[in-house]
Amino acid sequence: MNVAPKKILVIMVGFSCNNNCIMCSTRPKARNNPDRTTEEIVGDLAKGRKKYSLVEFTGGEPTVRPDILYLIKTAQELGYKEIGLSTNARLLSYNDFLKKAVKNGLNRVTFSLYGHTPKLHEAITRTPHSFEQTIKGVKNVLKYPQIAINANTVVFRLNFRYLSQIGKFIRRLGIKYWNLLDLIPDGYAKDLYRMLYPRITELSKNLNSLESILKDFCKVGFFDFPLCLFSKKMRQNPQATFVTCQRRKEFTKQIGYQPKRLSVKSGVYEDIHKSRTPICKSCIFFKTCGGVWKDYLNLYGGKEIIKLAKKHRCLKT
Repeated sequence: MNVAPKKILVIMVGFSCNNNCIMCSTRPKARNNPDRTTEEIVGDLAKGRKKYSLVEFTGGEPTVRPDILYLIKTAQELGYKEIGLSTNARLLSYNDFLKKAVKNGLNRVTFSLYGHTPKLHEAITRTPHSFEQTIKGVKNVLKYPQIAINANTVVFRLNFRYLSQIGKFIRRLGIKYWNLLDLIPDGYAKDLYRMLYPRITELSKNLNSLESILKDFCKVGFFDFPLCLFSKKMRQNPQATFVTCQRRKEFTKQIGYQPKRLSVKSGVYEDIHKSRTPICKSCIFFKTCGGVWKDYLNLYGGKEIIKLAKKHRCLKT
């Protein structure tokens, strides 16, 4: 039985980062958006506590902020039950920093890992030694059993053929929860979209190949992918969770920099980066999925979507 997800307050703290990922959808925005002030974020925490008990700091890279330990402590003092970081985990490789963060209330970590080898991961982060530091940070976090830990992998052309290897590597680290995120066409990813995004039929094949390793995890989440990419068997797998436009809208509240990505009109959930093709009107997931990235449709059209929707039994009968 699937457990209903907890509602989470996601606070964008800024766009600064100590990696330089080739597909990053946020870092280019640092040129025009300074990192938010401590006072602004404390205000977010105070206001958000009225509705939320789970908060996550994200960016950019939240751990590069000199006030991040103070922000974690403030969240604890305000009464948040779960306090998380969405991070590349590099600074968590420093034991003193992690120890202070845990003392201040940190009890959730979602870290990003893009490859199962230094060569692949660092080809993506474009930062020497980032793989070593991330893995050390993850191993440090695993020493604290009170910390819930998840792995995030953004899926795109450089790594989509290695998803099974990446998943097996993550599981060997001791991680039981893994999230795969479709590439959002924004920032660097928009500028380099033709180069970075694989053809959707190839992507579908590699995503469905993960069925054999789902059993090794407690849960594997698939974020923002059109549901027609997945076979019916995958969609019904109890270890798989599909985070659609609807689920993001209903269970995640992101604040900072006035995000306007998601909306709902007459029960139909929309993503400003996505569009629906004519075949989507006949899809059983029409209202919830959000559709296909506009940039993809502009490049390749919707013929592949028709084939996948029919193949994976997504159409109304």
